[in-house]
Amino acid sequence: MARIEAAFPLSFMIHQLQIKLGAQARALIAQHGDLTLPQWRIIRVIGMDAADGSTAIRKVLGFDKSQFSKTVTQLQARGLVEVLDHPVDRRQFRLALTGEGRAALDRLTPVLSARNEYLMQALSPEERALIRPALQKLSIAAETTDIPTGTDT
Repeated sequence: MARIEAAFPLSFMIHQLQIKLGAQARALIAQHGDLTLPQWRIIRVIGMDAADGSTAIRKVLGFDKSQFSKTVTQLQARGLVEVLDHPVDRRQFRLALTGEGRAALDRLTPVLSARNEYLMQALSPEERALIRPALQKLSIAAETTDIPTGTDT
């Protein structure tokens, strides 16, 4: 199997990793409540104060408008988030965690942080030091759609 995987393009390996990480996250989240992975991701970004405004949150997560709107509506209906007016842009809204939303964040953050630590233990100290900058560079490169021919995709 390792010989076959070595022949796979990097993009395929990243896709396979994404599938495995998503399945692992869904299983862990299900063990500690009834959130979906998209719901958890929105709660986590709100809790991190990583983005201000609905458009910024949606873009950080890479959700399309429809998926984002549906998931926010579900979270609001469950009493996990509040939808507030945006102070500057009327086309957007702000999201805030309710007490129940904060409790879900507090319950799941340690579980998923432990998972991240577990994943990092699969790497050597040298690889751990390189992975974040390497992923940031790949993320920037993935924003380009004008790609020269002859590259490994």
